[in-house]
Amino acid sequence: MEAHLRPLLQRLGGFLPAAIALALPTVFVPVAVDSYILPRAAIVIAGAGLGCGLALLLPGGPSLGRLRLPLIAAAGAAGLAFAFSVSWPLSLEGSYTRYESLPIRLAYLGLLATPVWLLRDRAARDRVIPAFVIGTSIAAVQALGQAVLLLNHSIDYRPDGNLGNANLLGALLAMAIPLAFARGLLAARFGVLWWAGLALMSGALVATTSRSGGLGALAGCLAVIVFMLKGKKALVGAAVALVIVGAGLALIVASPLRFLNDDPGPARLHLWSDAIHMIAARPLTGWGEDATGLVYGRFLSGDWAPEVDRAHSGPLDIAATQGLIGLGALAWVLLTLFRGFWRWRFAGSIGPLAAACVGYSIWVLFNFDWAPATGAFWLLAGIAWSGVRAAESEAGLAPQPAGRQASGPKAAPALVAVALAAAVVWLGAMPVLADVWYYQSRLDLSVVVDPLQGRYHWALGQGLVAIGSTSRGLAQMQLAAKLGESDPQLYLDIGDADEQLGRAVEAQAAYRMAVTIDPYFRPARDRLAGKGVPASG
Repeated sequence: MEAHLRPLLQRLGGFLPAAIALALPTVFVPVAVDSYILPRAAIVIAGAGLGCGLALLLPGGPSLGRLRLPLIAAAGAAGLAFAFSVSWPLSLEGSYTRYESLPIRLAYLGLLATPVWLLRDRAARDRVIPAFVIGTSIAAVQALGQAVLLLNHSIDYRPDGNLGNANLLGALLAMAIPLAFARGLLAARFGVLWWAGLALMSGALVATTSRSGGLGALAGCLAVIVFMLKGKKALVGAAVALVIVGAGLALIVASPLRFLNDDPGPARLHLWSDAIHMIAARPLTGWGEDATGLVYGRFLSGDWAPEVDRAHSGPLDIAATQGLIGLGALAWVLLTLFRGFWRWRFAGSIGPLAAACVGYSIWVLFNFDWAPATGAFWLLAGIAWSGVRAAESEAGLAPQPAGRQASGPKAAPALVAVALAAAVVWLGAMPVLADVWYYQSRLDLSVVVDPLQGRYHWALGQGLVAIGSTSRGLAQMQLAAKLGESDPQLYLDIGDADEQLGRAVEAQAAYRMAVTIDPYFRPARDRLAGKGVPASG
């Protein structure tokens, strides 16, 4: 690399994590159909890809230390789950509005690793916290505005800021509130601003009515205090914190809060029980990334919720998609992280960042990984681990990075960096472009730039059927099915198109597939019973 480029790339690398931390709570695309989740998934992929590319072009930085082997194991487990997936296209692309694909799972690990490689000083690490809190505060202001509109009956959905889902905002708040709380306790300068931000975000958390977000924020703030204690006081504090969080959970379960938002807590117990049966049917490698929606219906024992495609518990969802191997590898990563966080909790901002990670960990026990929140979690964990490696280096417990070689092959890292940039365009930018064209009803273009996303082929097929081109429309919808689209409505549409073409046998097979995905999907059950069947053409 030319000497004059190296300082520029180092500066970019030093600001990249803060830019990601600011973007995840704030960036959305109003001219796309999926305005909220897809842009954040693109940010996760772009951030990890560009970060890893910069790290390759800037050798000689800190190493991952004890985290290296667990990360390799987690990446290997994700690859193994993909190799044995029941739908390779689905696990590569991700289901629409979910996107928990193999690239996303690997990108999470990239967001964990890149801050360690790129951030070379404390100032670079410390700028991430205000960036994330400011970004989340912006979303909180929007949520409070939505709360006013809800009170005036101008909207009919829970305040979600710009996340598109109130629980996702609850997850970001569960991480940002402990960070603001810690800075408010410790900051000699701008302390009033941190407390003001804390009050603002707390109000937004109430507006979201996210029970798991509230529990996570409580746990995170308690963790801030525990991480400030030493010796036996820390152990006693941890025990007290566990009791308080347990009491908060008991209050939710035993009070009318369990029925909040038409989302009864007991339903999760049924979903978890059914998920265990799903895991037991394929315990080692799971069913493949993001394949839950295709398979879960086979194991549902009741009509617990409409269109169930997640177990609503992070550990169970990981075990279902990546098997016990994947769950074990992830547990190894988390155990390594939190052991390091605990040991070095007094160094820099490690304690507050670890507390934010505790907040997310509580939230995800009752929800599932989703890029806008999970990406932020792994990024914050990476910032904290960067602090751990710096503290170990200052204490003489970590080897100093070797100096950059004056000579030797340099083409390979550059080529890999270029490949990562190309992957960012293919996996990050193209899906967003395709969704913008979806918004503009240019599905003929959407299926070209993002050919593996089944939702676009389905929508294109619906349009063709609507204008009388049933055969062509049916072909597009069948392609969507082959790509792993898991919405039972697709198979109902395929069956109806088959019926119009006089293909009764094929129509019955499509209706049965809809019922396999969702045994309680009433329109498909009615079709199988001979009710509401379209007339043959």
